[in-house]
Amino acid sequence: MRLAAYELVKLWQKRLLLVLALLLLAANLLTLYLYEKQTPAFFYVHQQREDYQRFLQGDEAADSTGFYRQDLDGQESYLQTYTVFVEEMADRVRQMEQVSLYADRDSYVHRNLVKTQADFASFFGAAPVADNCFGIRALANYDGGLLFTLVFLTMLAYYVCFFERDQNLLLLLKGCRNGHTPLAAAKLAIMLLAAGLYTLLQEAGTILLLGWMYGYGDLGRMLQSVSIFRNCALHLTVGEALAAITAVRIAAAVVLVCGLFFLGMLLKNEATAALVFGGLLGTEYLLNRFLSVNGSASGLKCVNLFYLWNMRSVLGEYHNLNIAGFPASKNLCALLSAGAIMLLLSASGIIAFRKTCQIKTDSFLERLMQWLRSKTEFLNRQVSLLYYELYKLLIQQKKGIVLILLLIWGGYEANGVFAPVYYATAREASYHHYIAQVRGPVTGETFAFFESENNRLEELRRQAQEVSGDELQILLLQNELDRLEEGFELARIQFAALQEKPGVLAEKYMLDEEAYGKLWGSYTRDIGLWLAGAVLTLFFVSGIYAIDEKRKMNLLLRTTCRGREKLNRSRDLCTVLCTGAVFLIVEFPLFLRYWRIDHFSTAGQRLCDFTSLMSSSTLPLWALLSILFLLKGLGFLAVGCMGLGLSKLTRNETLSFLAGIGAAGMASAVLYRLAWSISLGLIRAL
Repeated sequence: MRLAAYELVKLWQKRLLLVLALLLLAANLLTLYLYEKQTPAFFYVHQQREDYQRFLQGDEAADSTGFYRQDLDGQESYLQTYTVFVEEMADRVRQMEQVSLYADRDSYVHRNLVKTQADFASFFGAAPVADNCFGIRALANYDGGLLFTLVFLTMLAYYVCFFERDQNLLLLLKGCRNGHTPLAAAKLAIMLLAAGLYTLLQEAGTILLLGWMYGYGDLGRMLQSVSIFRNCALHLTVGEALAAITAVRIAAAVVLVCGLFFLGMLLKNEATAALVFGGLLGTEYLLNRFLSVNGSASGLKCVNLFYLWNMRSVLGEYHNLNIAGFPASKNLCALLSAGAIMLLLSASGIIAFRKTCQIKTDSFLERLMQWLRSKTEFLNRQVSLLYYELYKLLIQQKKGIVLILLLIWGGYEANGVFAPVYYATAREASYHHYIAQVRGPVTGETFAFFESENNRLEELRRQAQEVSGDELQILLLQNELDRLEEGFELARIQFAALQEKPGVLAEKYMLDEEAYGKLWGSYTRDIGLWLAGAVLTLFFVSGIYAIDEKRKMNLLLRTTCRGREKLNRSRDLCTVLCTGAVFLIVEFPLFLRYWRIDHFSTAGQRLCDFTSLMSSSTLPLWALLSILFLLKGLGFLAVGCMGLGLSKLTRNETLSFLAGIGAAGMASAVLYRLAWSISLGLIRAL
């Protein structure tokens, strides 16, 4: 008990963790607010709360747009279908038992059929009621809080499992007279307490915010009154469902923190632990994304962190797992699995702490780097502070390996830009075929081409109508028409729209607008590249100040005859160089994608002459792309400056890296929720 109290006091003294927790709680609420602000419910229910309340009280005149009546009619229609759904369950089961697949009473499918009927039979005669469902729907559709929970738990694991080891205090702590097991158990207990408390506060804040914005209606009505929970086989009220999803998410956070505790006790390096944890999370995400709840691997889908965090999935989907030929509720299986995993990871983590020394040792990679340094020592005969900073970063911290891997990836992506393009439809292929022939300034040849091609297609149509008897020739002509007509029509409409735009037609260009539109509209790629670049930038710059602090070299370095300013300038320049390198490698393939469209032969095209954009800006295309990449570069530079500032503030590489990733991840989550990208944002601004 005293050890647990001691660990709690140590954790309480980590002010940065407490500040981060408050920021994460606020960021979760801000993300939810910004996301809901884009929905119709925010405008009609939150901003016009008085009108909605009057409508609920029976004042039909308050519904000036019909939004409230439409929602209420939808609810009432659903409630009628729910009654039929429950009442006809037994009849459907009897009909299915006549099918040979369900006839064998000892088979899983028959047992599952009987269990399904029994689970829903208890709802016969239930009386769901229509009420305010906007709050519960919004909560069911929001699972962004998982990201903020992951960031907090990662920081928590660092402070509890790795901070003292980095300070060379772990051997002293392991000299505890009560033994290693109580110390490890105390650390685990504090992690469980902090994880549960944070998740409780976060979910309570989410529920209260949505309650303030929309309300939940009568908390005592049955959960099945909300259409998205029709298939729920649990006897829950709306209020109980709010408590249930909070408990499920707390349990998920507890299992997560047990996994982090095990990795922290087993592995001797926080970077390795972070990579393993990230790989496991990525695998979980992919399993949840691509597996079906009704597939053969449904167990991996249902006992999954991302699935369990989703209220619509946990409470709104009915599914049984096949356990030795007997159906078992997915929620019960998930609960038992979570308990078993938690106990296994906790016990394994305590045993790992007791059995291992947990002191970092030289690895094979470290010995290899020392050998390489001995063979290239002539390169070390430099007095440049910038060279020294780059040497520390790329050689001593072994981050040059990541830079080499990044260069390989950049080369692979750049080479992939020039791979053959396969279009999904004939429409796309023919459009790009026609645009390639008329690309460039509008001239008399452009008019002549469209006229001649239109005549050629008319001739093909005439031939297809006149040919009779020869089915093969008719089929060939029809296929040729189908292949060309839609693409030509798109190109013709684009040309006609270009003629209607204000300005001199001879100064305008025909270009591949679909290719540009795909690049501009791909906000997921845009955000993903920025986030990946931000993580890499933080990886490189987070140790610039920390490594000297860790090796107790700061006092020596500050005695340099050129002063501290020279040293700090070299670190700033090192940050700029690393950020610039990451930016160029990450964004260069995208630059090539723009170049491949038409080799910038239509770079003089004005933005207002794009027929697919509502823009009045006369900015030429080359200027738009220049500003676009400049803004991207400034975004990368901002991340680099943030990473350098965190490194200087915390003097801890892991802490600054994780804090930076948390901030970049939150910004990316907000942009993804709002479906914003730098490209479209710039076009809208112009």
